[in-house]
Amino acid sequence: MSAATPPPRLYYMPRTRSIRVLWMLEEIGKPYDLTQIPGAERRSAEHLRRHPLGRVPALELGDGTTMFESAAICLQLADINPDAGLIPSPGSSERALIYQWVVFAVAELEAPLFRWIRELGEGILESAARDRFIAAAAAMESALDARDWLLGATFTVADVMCARVLQGADSRELLRPWPQLEAYVRRSESRPAYARAAAISDRPRT
Repeated sequence: MSAATPPPRLYYMPRTRSIRVLWMLEEIGKPYDLTQIPGAERRSAEHLRRHPLGRVPALELGDGTTMFESAAICLQLADINPDAGLIPSPGSSERALIYQWVVFAVAELEAPLFRWIRELGEGILESAARDRFIAAAAAMESALDARDWLLGATFTVADVMCARVLQGADSRELLRPWPQLEAYVRRSESRPAYARAAAISDRPRT
């Protein structure tokens, strides 16, 4: 980022998927700006120009481009900050695995987990969503066997995405069958960048 280029600005709400982007920004360790969007303003014309569904997060890049979808934002932040070491070089097999695990986080972990949590609240104990999450969790635990992070010794954007989704399961004690995933969440939460992001994200909503 040149001296004339403004830092990225994150439009966020506490206790939402915004924490993924906050975590990435803190891992990168460069200046960024924050604008908290009060709930009443999510459907404003101004915010709908940032996110057509009136959601968060949205990120304004230094050139004025605004983007949404937390996974896409995290990948872009990793790309434009290669010195942070959060994504391997383009074209490498390791880069391919980053794409794989980031998509896995939202498609195979998050999607069934949220449905399963909702069903548990309705008293439904057995469901297709539960079975799908169990299969995904088992696959992830196998991938982490004898590894700290998904790509081995190096923490990446894929870990931001996967660990954050798994935190939602862990907070409800749904990861007990997978001790390696519980340990993975603990390692993630022990990172200073995560602690700084959580301190922002855990504030009350306005």
